Amino acid sequence: MTDLSQPPEPEPRGDPSPGQSRRDLEQLVADRTLELTQALEQKTALLHEVDHRVKNNLQLISSLLLLQNRRVADPAVKAALRGMLDRVNAIATVHRRLFQSDDVERFDVSAFVRDLVADVVGSAGRDDIAFSLDLERVDVAASKAAPLALVISELLSNATRHAFPEGRPGRVFVGITRNEDAFRIEISDDGVGMPTSASVNGFGLTIIQLLCQQLKARFEALDASPGTRVVITLPVNGARP
Repeated sequence: MTDLSQPPEPEPRGDPSPGQSRRDLEQLVADRTLELTQALEQKTALLHEVDHRVKNNLQLISSLLLLQNRRVADPAVKAALRGMLDRVNAIATVHRRLFQSDDVERFDVSAFVRDLVADVVGSAGRDDIAFSLDLERVDVAASKAAPLALVISELLSNATRHAFPEGRPGRVFVGITRNEDAFRIEISDDGVGMPTSASVNGFGLTIIQLLCQQLKARFEALDASPGTRVVITLPVNGARP
């Protein structure tokens, strides 16, 4: 006789079927994929916003320097402002290169040099100066991009402004090579050579020396007879060469 006062015992539940387990796993994967996709979209949007703001700020600084340059009459002041404008433009080129790259943590030095030479040729307005490039692909950490770009920009600007005065024609060579422990940047010209006066210790040279210290790089300026040859040796692993 059945005791109706007692609730029926629950039937034992078996393990979920293979089909149900598969559907649950697929749903978990889909949910996680959606979360990662949304996080990536948010990160991409943030990077684009940062990119836009940095470009606008650099453009504003360039415009202010250019406006001030047009309003002053002192040749020394104009030259100083022009130098600052070139440095800002070099940083802007670095920024553009980094955000156009698939890897924002690495910086292609050779690609930057090609862009910078094109900018220098355009701004110098000197059809009588020929550039030759021998560039091996070299990548550095993004944290080194701006100081290294400023060093290269400063050296190229010095070559175009001071090596060939009074319309003197000439050639500028830029080479990048890499070995196991370091890479080497060479910028040379066949111009008038290094000055022997105290003016050689100018602001541009001070910038180069300070940035080379920051990069733990070795800086050498040599008499090329004719012209000047500058060699920057930068360690790959961060140790001083």
